[in-house]
Amino acid sequence: MVIGMLQKVIYVVLRISVVLFGLCGASVSITAELTTAHDQSVLVSLPDSSSQSPDVAIAPDGSINVVWLSDNTAAPNAAQIAARGHSHDSKTNLYFARSVDGGKTYSMPLRINRTDGDVWGFAISKPRIAVGPDGRIHILFPGNIYNPATGNTETLALYTRSDPTALKFEEPRRLNVDSLTDNIAKNDGGAFATVAVDVSNTVYAAWVDTRTMSDGDAGRLAIAVSRDGGVVFTPDTIVLPDIVCPCCQLTSAIDAERRRLLLGLRLIEHGYRDSEIVALNLKDQRVEWRRRVTDTRWEINGCPRKPTAVAVRGKNLFAAYYSGAETPDGAYVTHSTDSGVTWSIPTALHASATRSDAPALAFAGDIVHAVWQARAGDGGFRLFTSRATSSSTQFSSPEALPIPAGGSARLPAITAHQDGSLQIVWQHDSSIRSLRWNHALSGQPALLSPALQ
Repeated sequence: MVIGMLQKVIYVVLRISVVLFGLCGASVSITAELTTAHDQSVLVSLPDSSSQSPDVAIAPDGSINVVWLSDNTAAPNAAQIAARGHSHDSKTNLYFARSVDGGKTYSMPLRINRTDGDVWGFAISKPRIAVGPDGRIHILFPGNIYNPATGNTETLALYTRSDPTALKFEEPRRLNVDSLTDNIAKNDGGAFATVAVDVSNTVYAAWVDTRTMSDGDAGRLAIAVSRDGGVVFTPDTIVLPDIVCPCCQLTSAIDAERRRLLLGLRLIEHGYRDSEIVALNLKDQRVEWRRRVTDTRWEINGCPRKPTAVAVRGKNLFAAYYSGAETPDGAYVTHSTDSGVTWSIPTALHASATRSDAPALAFAGDIVHAVWQARAGDGGFRLFTSRATSSSTQFSSPEALPIPAGGSARLPAITAHQDGSLQIVWQHDSSIRSLRWNHALSGQPALLSPALQ
């Protein structure tokens, strides 16, 4: 008890907020914390702020760029709760911070949206970030706008990009066309998005378009493209009809060798909400193919609110997802060695966990890494990692990441540095934390048992 009290006293003494020079490019530590010896993470959001749903991208110069949402302050919508069992309204803000010293410190958070509360954000509808070859930062996020015709808000696909110095951002722009009214008299337009930038500085912004949902069941896949680094976008194009899970966030990866944009999503068919990969031609965005990544189908009467992560290196594709149809249910990974034509039998990433969820994937060289949240017993979620070579179907055994003891670690997002280390960001209780995982360079631990595949 004495040691615990002493730690709290030291924590208070060491907790220093730096507010004098907080431009996004300035490498300033917003706090200094006493943490457990095992913890190697860094606080990104402001202390005592309510934050959620981070995403991360690394620039060509090695800088680490993070976006996240504030807490939802919208009052519960009684009519929506009565109709759908939950409130659909959201009032959040979008924040950005940057590290230019390899993740040791982060700049003061910068609010990206111009008006307080005009972001339609939830844990399952997070902002997305990507960085182009010129170092510009691209952010796609769901916005709110009031529609006087219906007296409700509609959801927008909003885009902004930074200046070349990454110190300032442009006024957010709407990418989706004016919405139609859906069945709950709320003009949903574009959310659950993803954004990617290729080596030619072409920006691909995709989202779930729910303007024509008939019974609240399905949305459409929409995309807008900029060939000049975000200066001008094409009008949004519908590339898949109303078969898309309307509240399962999209993910993306660019297959540079085959000139394809790979999208991870869930599609609806006869009551099933299956994880699938859709391949779009980079030139004209036509669908080249779409395939389920597993033969085990998840029949669910409602939206699972689960993304399907995708990563690619050459002909090797990996997909990770949560499944309620597998035994045990939880986070799974599967692999294709022929550019998505066939897929391996899915492997449970953490079969011994009470619950595993929210897997994320990233390639670092020839190694593909998975990070997910899991818990044992009744404890809070912790973060775990596993890895495999690009040509292997076997992942290493789960390894706990060095994060703060206690609390709940959720919704990880990951990307890789050029040296092979991972940058991991996540929501820890109501704060955003970051970890540079250098053990990604260490030897390969024991493999998952083939019996679990």
